[in-house]
Amino acid sequence: MMTNDFTVVGENIHCTRIVKREGRRALKREDGSEGIRFDFRGEGQWLPIPADWGAFSPAFEQGKVKHAALAVYSALNGDDIQRRAGENYLSWMAEQQIEAGADFLDVNVDEYATDREKVVEAMDFLAGFLSARYATPLSIDSSDPETLRVGLSRCRAEVGSPMINSISLEREATVELLGEFKAEAIVNAAGTAGMPCGVEERLDNLREIIGRIKAAGAALSRLHVDALVLPISTDPANAGDFLETTKAALREFPGIHATGGLSNVSFGMPARKLLNMVFTRMGADEYGLDGGIIDPVQMPISEIAALDPNSEPFKLARAVLTGEDVFGMEFIAASRDGRL
Repeated sequence: MMTNDFTVVGENIHCTRIVKREGRRALKREDGSEGIRFDFRGEGQWLPIPADWGAFSPAFEQGKVKHAALAVYSALNGDDIQRRAGENYLSWMAEQQIEAGADFLDVNVDEYATDREKVVEAMDFLAGFLSARYATPLSIDSSDPETLRVGLSRCRAEVGSPMINSISLEREATVELLGEFKAEAIVNAAGTAGMPCGVEERLDNLREIIGRIKAAGAALSRLHVDALVLPISTDPANAGDFLETTKAALREFPGIHATGGLSNVSFGMPARKLLNMVFTRMGADEYGLDGGIIDPVQMPISEIAALDPNSEPFKLARAVLTGEDVFGMEFIAASRDGRL
C-alpha cells in the first residue's frame, strides 16, 4: 500500500458525532454543571455544556452529547469563556486529524439544528474558522447546495482546492459549484431514487453523473468516485459490490480517483477497526482505491500499511469482506474467543 498516494478525507468534524453524557470524557462538577474533557496542546481543558443545551439538542436528554455541534454553538453564542472553549475544542479536533495525516478536513453541520438558517450560519462560521487557521484544505459536506456554497465560499484558495462532498444524481445542482470554486469533488453512485443495488446499478449512476460533470468542463483528475460503502451486516455482498464497482469505474474513467466512507462497511459487526483496516488495505492493494473518508486518528494509514495479510485476524476479516464467511459467523465466533 502506497501511503503517500492515499488521499485521506478526515471525517470527524461532523455535528452528528456524539459522546455519552456519562462516558469517560464527561465531566460533572460539584455545582452540577457538566462538560466534555479534552486535551488541547498539552493542557487539560473542558467544554462546558449550557444548562439549556437539552432544548437546543434533544439528544442530550437521551444521554448523548453532540460534541462538535456543542463546540460550534459555544463559539457562536457563548460568553467569553464558552466561546474560547468552543474554539479550542474545534481546533483540537482539527489538529488531531491533521497530525494523523488528513489531506482534507471534512466539515458537516447538517445536524447542527433543524432551522436551516442556523445550519447555514454554522457552516459560514466553521468553514471560515478552520480555513483561516489551517493550511489543510476543507471538504465541505452537506445535502443542501446552499450550505455547500456558503462553506466553499469561506475556503482560502491559497491553501489548495477545496472539496465538495458530494455530487450525485440526487444532488445534480451541485455540479455547477465545481467550476465556480475550482474544487475537487467526491462523486457518489446514489441515484435519483436512493441507494443503488449491485455493481451495474452503481456503474450506471456513475456514468450518468460523470457524463454531466464532464459536459460542464470538469477534469476527471479532480473527481474522487465513491461507489458507496454499505454494511456487510445487512448484505454480505456489500463489500464486494463496492470494490468491484470501484475497480470498474477506474478502468472506465482513466485519471479519476476512488474513495469512500470505508468505516460504513463494519456497522453492526464486532472488531470494527480490524474490518475497516483490512477493507481499506484490500481496496488499495487489489482494486485501485487511492483515498478514503475516514478518521485517521482511529485508523492510521501507517497501521493499515503494516497489516500482515498472512495473520489469522487479517484472513478472518478478509473472508467476511469477500463473502466467503457468510454473515461473518466464523469472524464473530473468533471475536468472542479473543482470537482477533
